[in-house]
Amino acid sequence: MRLWYRILAQADGQAADVYVYDVIGKSWWDDDTVTAKKFIDDLNALPASVVTLRVHVNSAGGDVFDAIAIANALRAQAMERKRAVDVLIDGLAASAATIVTSAGDRVIAAANAIVMIHNPQALVVGDARAMQKMAGALDTVREAIIASYRRHSSLSPEVLANLMDETTWMNAEEALAKGFATEIAEAVQVEACLRPEVVAKLQVPEPYRARVVALVATPPAPEPAPAAPPAPAPPPSASAADVLRECTAAGCLELAEELVGAQATLDQVRARLATAREIRGLCAAAKLPELAEGYLRAATPADIVKAQLTTITATLDARTEINGHLTPPDRPTASRARLDPVAIYAERNRHALAKGASA
Repeated sequence: MRLWYRILAQADGQAADVYVYDVIGKSWWDDDTVTAKKFIDDLNALPASVVTLRVHVNSAGGDVFDAIAIANALRAQAMERKRAVDVLIDGLAASAATIVTSAGDRVIAAANAIVMIHNPQALVVGDARAMQKMAGALDTVREAIIASYRRHSSLSPEVLANLMDETTWMNAEEALAKGFATEIAEAVQVEACLRPEVVAKLQVPEPYRARVVALVATPPAPEPAPAAPPAPAPPPSASAADVLRECTAAGCLELAEELVGAQATLDQVRARLATAREIRGLCAAAKLPELAEGYLRAATPADIVKAQLTTITATLDARTEINGHLTPPDRPTASRARLDPVAIYAERNRHALAKGASA
């Protein structure tokens, strides 16, 4: 949840600064704030040594009932705890924020401050009775607000009601004259904290627009996307000498040119040679070593070689039991001449016919 205030006890322990620098409490403008209860709890938690509260206000308003509760809590600090409550209008005190400012024993408006009052507003959905009930509630709330203003203002309730009807904007001098400030202080440079979407709803008139806009906080720049970590450097290609040495040791010298041309790494060379040894072993176990060269040239995976050898051998010689878990011999087989499939099938068929005739 977002806090719209902060309370800071000073080092001397005798004073505390309270900053109301955003939309007050829960409101129809914003659902992401805390209510007045936390404000009051934090206020009551101040040490007993605090004798002065300085309430700094720069707010576009907010929830009327929360503002009334805060104003009553500040008055209680003065009456029950005998604390001096000084309210300082640092920038803008608009709408419900003027209820909070009315609670000060002194209400000090900066020379460049702005005050705005208007009628309470609400949203309601329902029939005519619901509308009438809300209208009556708003009239009651307006009377409570006017009672808060009359703590310092000498204007009659009727005049104050007319000012609220007209949505009245005041500079520091006008606020002093109408009783919304008790004194004027030097202009101050205020932290720009008001949110643009909130200020846009205020419909600030032209004479005050530049000063209010100056209080609007610039939205923070989006966080830059984290830089992608640099891609790891590819492993170096194996040297021609290393490829030749590995191929010679594996008995697969015919693969050396291919591996050098592909710029294979040493790990890739060794993996390819291990597959080549496995394929040659499978072909040898199936008594078809002639097929190994073709499989190697096509880079056929070992599991596919195993499946094909099992099928071919079983088809050509039904009496030969083929082990589906062919295991290559420990030693690599020397390279053989390229296979002539037609000659192989003819030879196997000739042997099959001869064996059948002899039986």
